[in-house]
Amino acid sequence: MKQQTIEIQFKEYDNLKNLIEDDVKLLLLAEKNLKNAYAPYSDFQVSSVCEMENGEMVVGTNQENAAYPSGLCAERVAIFSAKSQYPDQKVNKIVITTAVSNDTPFSPCGGCRQVLMEYEQSQNQPIEVILKSGDSKIWKFKSVADLLPFAFNGGTILKKG
Repeated sequence: MKQQTIEIQFKEYDNLKNLIEDDVKLLLLAEKNLKNAYAPYSDFQVSSVCEMENGEMVVGTNQENAAYPSGLCAERVAIFSAKSQYPDQKVNKIVITTAVSNDTPFSPCGGCRQVLMEYEQSQNQPIEVILKSGDSKIWKFKSVADLLPFAFNGGTILKKG
């Protein structure tokens, strides 16, 4: 047996003052967009913003449904919209925020991590991830891979022809 270790690194900020101006703008846009979340069942509004390589910002919010599997998380709404509107553009960053305060930021669910990871893999470029929940500290990751170190890679199952 061989013991293995995985380490991830991320930056933690106490508040917006120490972030670069572009990241502050993204977080403020995401927070402003929280009002567009449709979360009548959980009352847990989530907002997300994708920053594209051409500078465009694409927002998304969670959209719940009484038939729970039919809803979508904010991260997927944002990235699906981003890649639909700008299919030839890479995603540089994604910001995810909630209005609910917590000691640490809430992180994306497993399904969202996998979706984000597939876009990161397909564009061969990391997607920065910034997380904030209410008045929590802010976490900044260099790559989605930091959130999902053993990601499933769909490219390995594609038929080679």
